[in-house]
Amino acid sequence: MIFNQTEEQEREYLQSVISIVRGVVANTDHSVKEHVDTLQEYKEYLWNNKDIDPQEIRSMRESILNLYASGESVISKRARIARIIDNPYFGRIDFRKEGEKGSATPIYIGVQNFYHRKKCANLIYDWRAPVAGMFYDQETGEAGYQSPSGAVRGEISLKRQYRIRRSCLEFMIESSVTIQDDILQKELSANSDEKMRNIVATIQKEQNRIIRNMDAQVLIIQGVAGSGKTSIALHRIAYLLYAMKGGLKSSDVLIISPNKVFADYISNVLPELGEETVPESSVGEIFSGVLNNKYHYQTFFDQAEELISDPEPAFVERVIYKSSFEFVSLLERFIIFVENNFFNAVDLKLTDHITIPAEYIEAQFRRFHRYSMRGRFDAMADYIVEMAYTDCGIAVSCSDRRKLRQKIKGMFAGNDDIEVYRQFCKWIGKAELFKLGKGRSLEYSDLAPLAYIHLALEGNVNVSKVKHLLVDEMQDYTPIQYKVLKMLFICKKTIMGDMGQTLTPYSRSDADMIKKVFTDGVVMKLCKSYRSTYEIADFARKIKVVQEMEPIARHGDKPVVVKYGSYKEEISGIVGLINDFRGSSYESLGIICRSEHVAAEMSEQLGDFVDDLTYISTQSASFSRGAVIMSVCMAKGLEFDEVIIPCMDGYKSDSDSGLLYIAVTRALHRVTLTHSLGKND
Repeated sequence: MIFNQTEEQEREYLQSVISIVRGVVANTDHSVKEHVDTLQEYKEYLWNNKDIDPQEIRSMRESILNLYASGESVISKRARIARIIDNPYFGRIDFRKEGEKGSATPIYIGVQNFYHRKKCANLIYDWRAPVAGMFYDQETGEAGYQSPSGAVRGEISLKRQYRIRRSCLEFMIESSVTIQDDILQKELSANSDEKMRNIVATIQKEQNRIIRNMDAQVLIIQGVAGSGKTSIALHRIAYLLYAMKGGLKSSDVLIISPNKVFADYISNVLPELGEETVPESSVGEIFSGVLNNKYHYQTFFDQAEELISDPEPAFVERVIYKSSFEFVSLLERFIIFVENNFFNAVDLKLTDHITIPAEYIEAQFRRFHRYSMRGRFDAMADYIVEMAYTDCGIAVSCSDRRKLRQKIKGMFAGNDDIEVYRQFCKWIGKAELFKLGKGRSLEYSDLAPLAYIHLALEGNVNVSKVKHLLVDEMQDYTPIQYKVLKMLFICKKTIMGDMGQTLTPYSRSDADMIKKVFTDGVVMKLCKSYRSTYEIADFARKIKVVQEMEPIARHGDKPVVVKYGSYKEEISGIVGLINDFRGSSYESLGIICRSEHVAAEMSEQLGDFVDDLTYISTQSASFSRGAVIMSVCMAKGLEFDEVIIPCMDGYKSDSDSGLLYIAVTRALHRVTLTHSLGKND
């Protein structure tokens, strides 16, 4: 007999589960009130009894601290349980283990686990639990999963999916295979949210394999536009936090994201999954930190903007060369050259009567080869002082020891990172490779090699405590940047991106190039594109050929190209499109421009005609709902119900096809491209 066979029975069961959850929340509220009342009593007691014994005061304060800690735990538990009420679960499998008699056990699967103490049973299983993996990967019939105690085999006799919103069952679907297309279509047809949402109800088999991969030291995910790679990577983090509870905390994870806006856009996913948000940073911030934040530097977006906007050929050549493996190889060889040639020992007077020969000092520099080059000076000074006392009975003062260290340090010609970098460029016959920008700022492409030189000579003195590194937009980083990340983070990594979404053809990496740096890397691919309609995806593939893209069969309007007689008419036409959007059911509109310059100018001009249009620049720190205008660089990773791409005539070169491809693939439902006979970028 099937438990809750009919839809009506399922509705009744849902309400019974919600009633139980609400009861637990009410009890928790009572517990919170008790904590608050007790704390108030303790405080009043201390206030009214100021002459009590100091030992009692310490005891009371300790009790108050314990109450605070337990109270915070209760409040956290309440918040976690309360989230279940709106949407307790999304799926169910009925599973019977081999050898078990009677009916199969119904297993309801939701965002988080809910255990009912009175029934001594799980009413809801966390989607990350081993048994829940069968919901994503296996069909009805023979099935099994790997539990902590070993393999479990059995049979799935029923598989259901539910759409529950605001505690009401909207519909349920019987499914004999993996995640039912009907549910997926309904979710994909919905409008975009203000921020990225979790996708636990529609995780596909190939996505689930990536999420639950526990073996790969470095997992490299190549995913086409709209394949959900960032969302999948965040769900992977949530899974690892669950599977490694006690060994991995949110604070042990670091996300390298392209910008603050994108970081804000994805900030909801982990809390929705019951986990705390994880720290976030950028490659520029990390490398600048290695260099003790001593230098002003061009940001990644500044570099991209310069490369997009008619750059000087010499600048392009510098970026291209510093993005090559040849550059990395020569830099590695140069570090060996520095060790063999940059320490020039000279005779050194330890006292008025004792001179240390240059040969002896040179021998000590080689003797301490296990230290970093700049880390040897203290060890050398200490050893020489120790030998002076042991062999000659001469005691050296602390002051003289410090002077000795400084003199030894002065024999090394590699104490200044910038100067070493200049010497490297001359050594390879490309002195022009290093050029300071306006205000003596570093070019973005110089940050990584300078950080590499610093780490190679100084040593990684501040070993990172990060236990899992997540790198997004992998195609935008170069081999030397990956080399530095490898030196900094000796931990497991998830690296994801899409070669089809490179901003420029001058500095980029694909999965195979990344594997040259991380030789233990495992490449997994996501080829299905879920974001855009088939018509939009097909249009995008004509702009830039992406052989591996498999658009899902969700249909909608074809992208429209509109030509205007003048730039002024184009602005007026875009104003009309914005007004049409506001009269539609869509909730988000992205006006995506080729460059930051065009976006800023168009934002100013459109602002004269429309209200509530948000300009998101490279300086912005948060994502906004409604109608926004931004550059292609800032739009990467985001999605909108509708996209308008103005000044299409500005996309002139073959390399611009990548920018246009990125802009088009931001759209879920509708794309309009405009151009005119007048002004362009």
